[in-house]
Amino acid sequence: MWTNRLTATQAQQVLALAGRAAAADGTPPLNEEAHFALGDASAGHLLDHDDEPRGYLQWHPGYRTAQLVVDPAHRGHGIGRGLLGRLAADHGHDWAVWAFGDLPPAQGLASALGLAPRRGLLIMERGLAGVEPPAVPDGLTLRGYTDADADALLAVNAAAFAHHPEQGALDAHGLAARTAEPWFDPDGLILGVDAEGLAGFHWTKRQDAGTGEVYVVGVAPRAQGRGYGTVLLQAGLAHLRSRGADHVLLYVDMAEPVAVRMYESAGFRVAHRDVLYAPEHGSVQKQEQP
Repeated sequence: MWTNRLTATQAQQVLALAGRAAAADGTPPLNEEAHFALGDASAGHLLDHDDEPRGYLQWHPGYRTAQLVVDPAHRGHGIGRGLLGRLAADHGHDWAVWAFGDLPPAQGLASALGLAPRRGLLIMERGLAGVEPPAVPDGLTLRGYTDADADALLAVNAAAFAHHPEQGALDAHGLAARTAEPWFDPDGLILGVDAEGLAGFHWTKRQDAGTGEVYVVGVAPRAQGRGYGTVLLQAGLAHLRSRGADHVLLYVDMAEPVAVRMYESAGFRVAHRDVLYAPEHGSVQKQEQP
């Protein structure tokens, strides 16, 4: 049965289920947004069994997309098909589901249900050996984030990602939630400031002791074309290396070739792909980034 709020016990069961799937598959089945939504009413939740769930589906009504995980010990018994069947029964053809890593079982389920790829997200990675801080152009200053920068950061983020429904919609609540996370490092949210104010930023993230993430790189439209994105990218990589990371990854939409080329020129290579699958006649009005 659908619910818009999980109990604390159910949320912990879903996290344990996702952990087992990640260990078996080598990639997390739920993204960051899904983890945040386990504790609030921003999403719909569907469990295959209330007591000891073997499968879980999370529905994001604003994006018309779902995320799905099935316990590795119970796959091949129709659990995923059943959860998606319930989703289709309630929403017709107007939905899509993420396959993180686009692994063979997900491809097989998509094929069996007549789903087609709607969007692709590349996960790129590189090592950090030999990375040095960049040469900073005259007129640009790099520094860490403070709470006083929140409004400027949100404004630049909204302008830089006006085409991106999820990232561009980041608000004060979402920013506060992320800066309260244990991984948040204000020095790792690198701001590029010029005479007109905040020109861009590179928000880095530590996934574990050895792995960093290019979480978000954004440049204000007024400052684009000056090479600030490359400078901020390099500054973030150098910061992660200084904190002990030896490897870094990032997520980028396959529909953004300029960004893909920038990352390729910085030494990143594709590690795997996430794919958004939808019914052949579906219409996904909004799409979010994992």
